[in-house]
Amino acid sequence: MKRDPSRVEGSTTTVTKTDGALGSAFDALANADCRAILAAADEPMTTGELAEACDVALSTAYRKIERLSDTPLLSEGIRFDPDGDHAAEYTRGVTDATVELTDAGVRLTVKPADDPDSVRAGFDLAGISAD
Repeated sequence: MKRDPSRVEGSTTTVTKTDGALGSAFDALANADCRAILAAADEPMTTGELAEACDVALSTAYRKIERLSDTPLLSEGIRFDPDGDHAAEYTRGVTDATVELTDAGVRLTVKPADDPDSVRAGFDLAGISAD
């Protein structure tokens, strides 16, 4: 599956009504199978692994992953195999999502899973520094 090259992986993403990803993200979140895939994708998994983990048919998993790939919610990578049988793998690409209602309309902002602020937040304990 090809991702939108205009999206930079690893950066905070904001989508608005002018971006088709806003409707796609809300549609995906409204779907139980898509939510199950996002919940299971806390570590990189192939489509087959996600289908098994979510107890859905492989064809359903492919359709839902394609749907999620139109949003900033799922990240795609490659699992390299020494024999050359490389496979696409997917992981939940975000840790935080914010929906804002503004005068200009609805805005969805998502922070990537590897956002430095979310990593730093894990170290905000007394006597521990992220530096």
